[in-house]
Parts: sequence; C-alpha cells; structure tokens
Amino acid sequence: MAIKLPQSLHKLATEVVKGVLDKRLPLPDLKPIQDWFEDEGWDEVVMSVEGNIVYVENIASDSFNDDSIRDNSDSDDIEITDRIRIQFGRMFIDDQLDQTEDSLHAVELKVSRLPAVFLDCMVIGQGQGGWYCEWGSAYQSMQELLDSYKGMAVRDSSNVSDDEILDLWQKDDS
Repeated sequence: MAIKLPQSLHKLATEVVKGVLDKRLPLPDLKPIQDWFEDEGWDEVVMSVEGNIVYVENIASDSFNDDSIRDNSDSDDIEITDRIRIQFGRMFIDDQLDQTEDSLHAVELKVSRLPAVFLDCMVIGQGQGGWYCEWGSAYQSMQELLDSYKGMAVRDSSNVSDDEILDLWQKDDS
C-alpha cells in the first residue's frame, strides 16, 4: 500500500527509486524520507510489517546446547542427535519470535510511473520505553529486502537452514 508523500519529498523519492532501480546511480540520503515516515507516515510503517525478527546468533549463544535439550526433556537418558538439535533449535527460534517486540517492516515507496521500492525498517521494542526505528537501505523487491537479513529469523524459523542451526550449536565436549 503506497502512501502519498508531501510535495517537498517527491524529488527525493524519485531519486531514491531511480537509484534502487539503476545501481549505477548513487542512492541519495534517505533520512528526510525516513524521518517523515517516523512522524507523518507512521501508520504506513506499522501496516508494512513483514513479521517479528530475532538475531539467531544472539539467542543461540545461551540456548543452543545439549543441556537445554536435557532440561526440556522428560527423560534423563535421551540420546541427542542432530535431528533433535535442529527440531529443538527451530522450536526455540519460533518461541523467541512469538515473544519479541522487534519487527521487520518493508515500507513501500512509490512515485508515479515508476515501480515501487521498499525501505528497510526494523522497529525495536523497548518495553515501556516504546519503540524506535533502525532504518536500512532501499530494495527493489520485498524478497531482496528479506534476503538481506541473513543470520536472522523473520516470521518463523523456516528461513534458518538446518546447517545454520547446527553451526551455532554448542555440542558437549564428551
């Protein structure tokens, strides 16, 4: 859903779209547009949510280990395999995504007669402190934006490979 930008931002928005579509052109400073979205265009930011997001490496550092599986198992004598590690890792990632207040937003920027591009915005929850935006770059497609989030889980654990989970796993020394 594209939003109507104020006239004062039309030239900049056109330069942004052209810069995203033609990599030979420099991408202008996005800050004036980002500032406008954080104020006047906030509803557009909120409505552009792609899903909750977590840094997989951060959550893995404390919980991707065999002791976590044992602590969450009904049996003291469980044989821990890579299949079980992957299953536990996905379950843990999805649980963390359900609990986080951080979300990824692909804010559509559309100017007449040009294709839409997407501004990368991560909205970070701070509890009672509210939210703040971490803005990234602009992308030609929503998929290109999502692909830029390697090492992170967006929406659910399906965009984290089995190998990534196992690479982050802290196996017993035994």
